[in-house]
Amino acid sequence: MMIRRFVVAVLFLIAGLSLAQEKTESVNLVQTFFQDATIAAQPYGEGFLQYSTYEGDLSSIDFAVQGAFPVAPKFQLGGGIGFRSLSANNNSEGGISDLAVSGRYKVLTGPTSIAVGGLATLPIGSEDIREGTFDFSFFGALRHALPSGPVITGSLGVEFEEVKKLEYIRNTNQLEEGSDYENGVLIAGGLIVPMQSGLNIVTELNIRTEGDYVLLSGGLDYALQSGGRLRGALGIGLDDGAPNFVLRGGYYLGF
Repeated sequence: MMIRRFVVAVLFLIAGLSLAQEKTESVNLVQTFFQDATIAAQPYGEGFLQYSTYEGDLSSIDFAVQGAFPVAPKFQLGGGIGFRSLSANNNSEGGISDLAVSGRYKVLTGPTSIAVGGLATLPIGSEDIREGTFDFSFFGALRHALPSGPVITGSLGVEFEEVKKLEYIRNTNQLEEGSDYENGVLIAGGLIVPMQSGLNIVTELNIRTEGDYVLLSGGLDYALQSGGRLRGALGIGLDDGAPNFVLRGGYYLGF
């Protein structure tokens, strides 16, 4: 009798964890949109507008689109691109961003989901807004559903960032533009809390060792009856390399 009760309790626990995951499977992270453990069941896309402020009277406005589509039951491809306007000291520059391309594969399913993948930026963006570099990274990500409903998220990655610099050419006694790579580690954690009527609270903390980047964000993801989702977030920088303040709003739609 005790064994039977134990088995029933375990089955109910697994069912509760699976239900929590189903409710949040279509809830994407904000900061680590591409470095996540979910795999798209159908194509989806998101358009968003983001305003950020930095040290030294620097601010930026981004209008971007991003999304993903399934290639196989456990594999998806994604990408994103946008237009950015930088303003500092009453001067402004604008242009398109580099094209982000990502892929990830789910290696473990269940109450704890684990995926591995990669992300690269193709250098088609404008140098006026500090784009035009080929950066790439590799990551592992997980989601774990708690019995009470919330879902814990986490990502760990190695990032390689192209840095352009002037190099002295001894044979010609001239300076020529070259590039080198600086590498760092991404450590990200978050919590998705499903509420009533399709509302989800999404909190994230991202740490990047290269560039002294620490950003804490909190946002809302609201499922509409039409099938889309309204998404918004606020971010606060906790280290010098991150924006001081981030305000973001967007619309998500599955196809």
